Order: sequence, then C-alpha cells, then structure tokens
Amino acid sequence: MFRRLRSLGHAFLLLTFAAVIIFLCGWRDAQPAPLQGPSSTVVQEGLVVIKEKDLAVNMPLFPAFNQQQEAVPLDARENDLLYRPPLDVAFIFTHARDNWPLQNQLRVAAGSLLAHSSAPLRLHLITDEDGFHTATKIINEVQATNQLDSRHIKLVYVSADDFIPEIESSVTVLQEFFTRRANSYYRDALFFFSLHLHQLLPGLERVILMDIDIKVKGDVAELHSHFERFTPGNVMGMAQEQSPVYRHLLSVYRRSHPNTTLGSPPSEGGFTGFNSGVVLIDINKLRESQIIKSYQKRPKLVERTQHYSFQGHLGDQDLYTLIALDHPELFYSLPCGWNRQLCDWWRGHGYQAVFDLYFNCPEELKIIHGNCKTPIPDDL
Repeated sequence: MFRRLRSLGHAFLLLTFAAVIIFLCGWRDAQPAPLQGPSSTVVQEGLVVIKEKDLAVNMPLFPAFNQQQEAVPLDARENDLLYRPPLDVAFIFTHARDNWPLQNQLRVAAGSLLAHSSAPLRLHLITDEDGFHTATKIINEVQATNQLDSRHIKLVYVSADDFIPEIESSVTVLQEFFTRRANSYYRDALFFFSLHLHQLLPGLERVILMDIDIKVKGDVAELHSHFERFTPGNVMGMAQEQSPVYRHLLSVYRRSHPNTTLGSPPSEGGFTGFNSGVVLIDINKLRESQIIKSYQKRPKLVERTQHYSFQGHLGDQDLYTLIALDHPELFYSLPCGWNRQLCDWWRGHGYQAVFDLYFNCPEELKIIHGNCKTPIPDDL
C-alpha cells in the first residue's frame, strides 16, 4: 500500500512540474510584442523620421531607460529648453547633390544657429528628398561635433519639387520683372518662395526665413523677439540693403525726382531697399495681405515698375523693395546687425565715393551674410 502511495506521489509531482512548464511557456507567448512604429516610420542616423506625404518631422530618438542609471537633474537652461515651445526657422536648400560649397554653407549656418540658440528650434528645410537626407546627415554631424543636444531641434521636410507646379504661373510673372537673363542665378523659383510660405507652411503663425550663406553669432530667440515690435500693419521684417544697388536701379527716377530720398543712404534719411537674406514673416498677415497679392499681378507690376523705371534682378527682395516704395507700413526694419551683408561688388562698379555710406553698420553683428558669394572670414 505504501509503495502505491509513493508511486501516486511521484506521479503528482511530475504532473505539477509539467503544469508549471506549460504555464510558463504560455505566459511567455502571451506577452505583447514590442510596439512597432507605423510603416512610414524609419530610424535614420539617430533620428526618428516620420513622413506624412510631403512632410517629415525628425524627432530625437531617446536612449533606452537603464534601471541602473542614476537620475541627474536638469540645470535651469536645459529645463527651459525642453519645455519652451520651439521657434520656427526655415532654410531653402535645393540643388545640394554633389554641391560641396552649398553643403558647407548649411554646415556653417545650421551649426552656428544651433550653437547660439537659447530656445528649441523647429527647422523647416525646403528641399527635395535627396537634399533632405544630405541636410539631415550634415546636421547630425554638427550636433555630434559640437556636442549639441538633439532634443533641442526637430527637422521638418518641406518638398520644394511638389510645390513648384502650384506657384509656377505666379513665379513666371515675377521673373519677367525681377530677373534679367534666362540663365540668371535669381531666376530659379526658389527665390520667390518667401511669398508663398503661407501655402508651404500653412500651420505656422510666424517663421524666420534665412539664406544659408550666413553665420549666426546672436541668439535666434532675440531675433524672434522682434516680432513683438511689429505694428498691426507690419507683415514682414527685414534689414535694409547695405549696398547702393537700389540707388543704381532707381537712378532714372532719382534724376527726374531730385528731392527724393528713395535709394539714398541712411545718413541722409534715405531708404536703401530691403535685403531678404533674413526675413521675419507673419504667416497670417502674409496670407491676408491684399496689397502684396496685388503686386504679384502683371497690371500692377507694369504700372509700378514703369513709374519708378525699376528693373530688378535680385528675386523676391526686389519685389519687397518695390512694394515698400509705395507701402512702407507693411515692413518692419530690422537692425543692420541682424543681417550684416558683406558684398562689396558695387564699391568697384561706379559707387566707390558713396559705398561706405551704405555699407556702414555700427551695431553688434548678430548674423553675418556672405551675399554675392562673399566668403565669411573665420574671425567674424
């Protein structure tokens, strides 16, 4: 009898052990699989890239949580950066494939912008798909080299190629008045994109559009604060042109209007025109401005360019200057230090005697602009 009981005990133990094994296997299989991102999400060089049609938002890929890692409190600046709303900045970055000078310009522009910013940034790259991949790689390298926290920047891909057909008819009209030759550098549609940012970036309220031939030495948050100084009528903010180019373009008008200050230097109370290397744009006001829309129509352009004997060649900034001749209330004038232009081409082309009256900028340099392909010295 005892032998039978012992056999039953062994059988019970074996059954119990088998039940435990089956339970453990079933529990493991029942665990949820790791969450998979949407099919449009890919990991690219330390960033999560979320693509939505023409839009891709790059967000930092946070490291896995380590239970053994000691929590380190954020300092005041880091805490402020993480919880402040990002500022919107846009670069136009097209024709970048195998264009090493252009890629280096982005490296300098983006690197200096990030290094001096006290606010998190949402950087909108108006480009093509190849250009976006190139830009992402460059900005990753900049972050790694300068030990910049990737949590403080998000990249947004805005497709230039898909947008050009939508504005082609408008751009064709503008090109007739503000470019000179069929192969002109400024004939590219990208030099009129700023007029259409309310269509390119419809979800934004304010954006700072910058050329990439710049070096930033000031805090972009300080630049952004100039939006608060806009009057209710100001649509855009730009620094004035720091060369006599519009004195030249208005020369016929100036001869027939000897008392005008249009095209005269600041020291004479003149208006030198605007430079669009750095533009603060109120998106809603741009969308609603009937005046700016009217200046994109052929009849208005014919009338006003004939009135001023004005034939431009510098793209959108010619249009803004033309509008400002009639409607200065639409524009806020940035201090010259926020767009310190280095181009001195006009010094050697008939305007040496007056050039420095335009070129002078006594303010602290916050953004240096190597316009007309002028190298930016390393010591600036």
